[in-house]
Amino acid sequence: MKILLIGAGAIGGTVAVLLKNAGYDIRLMCHGASPKELIEAEGFFLHGAKGDFREDFTCYGSYGELGDERFGLVIIATKYAAMAECARSALPYVAEGGLVVGMQNGILTEELAEVVGRDKAVGCMIGFGATRNAANDVTMTSKGEFYVGMLDGRRPKLLDELAGMLKAVLPTEVTMDIKGRQYSKLIINSCINAVAGITGKALGEILKDVRARDLFLSIAREGMAVAKAMGIKVPKYGMLLEYRLLSLSNGRVYNSLCKLVVRAVGLLYSDVKPSTLQSLEKGEKTEIDILNGYFVRMGAEYSVPVPVNTALVKMIHEIEEGKRKSHSDNLSEFC
Repeated sequence: MKILLIGAGAIGGTVAVLLKNAGYDIRLMCHGASPKELIEAEGFFLHGAKGDFREDFTCYGSYGELGDERFGLVIIATKYAAMAECARSALPYVAEGGLVVGMQNGILTEELAEVVGRDKAVGCMIGFGATRNAANDVTMTSKGEFYVGMLDGRRPKLLDELAGMLKAVLPTEVTMDIKGRQYSKLIINSCINAVAGITGKALGEILKDVRARDLFLSIAREGMAVAKAMGIKVPKYGMLLEYRLLSLSNGRVYNSLCKLVVRAVGLLYSDVKPSTLQSLEKGEKTEIDILNGYFVRMGAEYSVPVPVNTALVKMIHEIEEGKRKSHSDNLSEFC
C-alpha cells in the first residue's frame, strides 16, 4: 500500500523517516521546488530519541505531479492553517476505502471530516516532540505514544493496519474516543506551549520557577472546567498527568503535590523547546489559537470563565506582533 505524507516538518518528517526505515512505501508532498530538490539530492535525516537515520524518498512538488497515483493512506502533518486545503487537494488521490489522517496539534478531526467525509477522517493524538533543523533534517526530542481513531468510533481494517504501521514510530493504540485522547494532549500542549512562549525558555529551565508551575496548573484547571461543561471525559496523559485530580482540591498540600508532578514533567522533557517558542523565535505565527484559544472559544460557548487562558492568548499575540518580548518577567502578570 502506498502512503502519501503531506508536511514533512518536525512531526511529519519523523514519522516519514521511521516508516520508510521500517520498509513502508511512503512518498512526500513537498510544497515548493527547493525542499523537493534538497530531499531528493541529499535524503532526509532524523536524529535524537530513536537514533540516527537517513532515508531517500520519492517526492512530489505539486498535486498535479501525482497523475494517476492513488494512496491507501494520506497523512497530513502540516500546521492547522493548511490542513483543510491540503485535505481538499489530496482527496482525489485517496484510493477507494482509503483513509486520511490528521496529525495536527489541537482538536481538528471534525474539520478534517468536513472536507474528506467522516468515513475517511482519522484523528491522531501525537505524544512525542521534535524539532525541524532544516528542510531535510529533524531531531526527535522525546518519545511518547500515538492514539488513532474515527469520530463515530468505527474501526475499519485499515485503521488497525495504520496503528500497526505507526508502531514502527511509537507504541500506538486504536481508541473509540479520539476526542478525549486529543483533549488530554491539548491540556499538556497548552500548558507547555504557552509557558515556554511567554518566557522564551525551554521547558526544563522555566519549570524550575514556581510561578511557571502555578501557571501550568491554572491553565490545566481551566481546561478541565471546560471539558466538564462539554461532557468530555479526559483520560490521563502518560504516566504522570491524571487531570481529574486537579478538580478535587485547591488546598495548600495538594497544590504542592501537583507542583511536584509538574516539576517532574520539566525534568523529563528538560531540553524540549515547544512549537510555539520555535515559531516565535523564527518570527512566525504560532498555533496558540487552537491550543489555549480552544479553551477560550469553548469557555465562551459553554459559559465557563477562563481568564488565565484568555490572557495568555492575548500575550502570545502581542509577542507575535512585536508589541512584547518573551521573558520570564511576563510570569509576574499571572501571580
